[in-house]
Parts: sequence; C-alpha cells; structure tokens
Amino acid sequence: MKTALYLIILLAVAGILLLLSSYNTDVVQLNYLLAVQSMPLSVVLAIFLFIGFALGCFAWGYYLLKMRIQLQKRNWKINKLNQEIELLRLQLKDK
Repeated sequence: MKTALYLIILLAVAGILLLLSSYNTDVVQLNYLLAVQSMPLSVVLAIFLFIGFALGCFAWGYYLLKMRIQLQKRNWKINKLNQEIELLRLQLKDK
C-alpha cells in the first residue's frame, strides 16, 4: 500500500514538472553565494521542488523516529509497571 502511494505521488510530481517545463522556457539567473548561473525557469522550479520535497521527507522522518522512540520508552515503562503489579498480586495471594 505504501509503495503504491509513493508511486502515485512520484507520478504526480513528474506530471507537474512536465507541465511546468512546457510553459516556463524563460532563462533566469540564479544568484547564490559562490556563483551566478543561468538556467531555464523550469529547471529552477524542478530543483527547488525536489529540495522542498526532500526537506519535508527528512522532517517527517525525524518526527516519526522521535515518536517511535517515545512509544518504545512508554511501552517499556508500562511493561515494567505491569510486572510490578503482578508481583504485588502474587504477594497478596500468598497472605
């Protein structure tokens, strides 16, 4: 299911890039810290779209990893407390 969703998203992004490249054929200058480069507008848009997509994926992955670690810690604590409860129940049965 995840693979199909990723494939659909990838195809949608590729379709959008094709549409943008057909309409935006103007050459623009990209000024960054080290140099100046002239590129077609469609290439610039594609580059920044992929950069934004990658940053979003990294942020989402970081959040997901943080939530999984938090869930594991809480599950460990719950298991520890359940073991303590079982020990207390056994002590009450013995009396």
